[in-house]
Amino acid sequence: MNTGFMNNGSPRRQEGFTLLELIMVIVILGILSAVAAPRFTNLSGDAEKAVANGVLGAAQSAAAMNFAAVRVGSSTATKITTGDQLLSIMEVPAGWSASGKTIVHQVGSETFTITITPETDTQKAILTPSW
Repeated sequence: MNTGFMNNGSPRRQEGFTLLELIMVIVILGILSAVAAPRFTNLSGDAEKAVANGVLGAAQSAAAMNFAAVRVGSSTATKITTGDQLLSIMEVPAGWSASGKTIVHQVGSETFTITITPETDTQKAILTPSW
């Protein structure tokens, strides 16, 4: 007769987990991964957008400093009218390129574009993001 006690009268120790406990853990992990996975996959898109916002801020600062240099008559400063001119006066992360009056970065299916309204005698170049 099995009473759940060892021969010396002390209770038998349970070792390991029951099948039901293991299944419950697997179900809980599955639910957590189904909820968390989409959040982690979207982080790269958020990071690319943050980089694009950083490039926009740097470009706006570069345009303002260039406008000031042109206004005081610096011999090395020229008005910003193209994307090439803007990229030449600033440091940008790899992957950004100039095309006409824009600077562009393509990541997968997403395109980050900064359009440049040329600098005039009285106004710095205006930069318009598109993302």
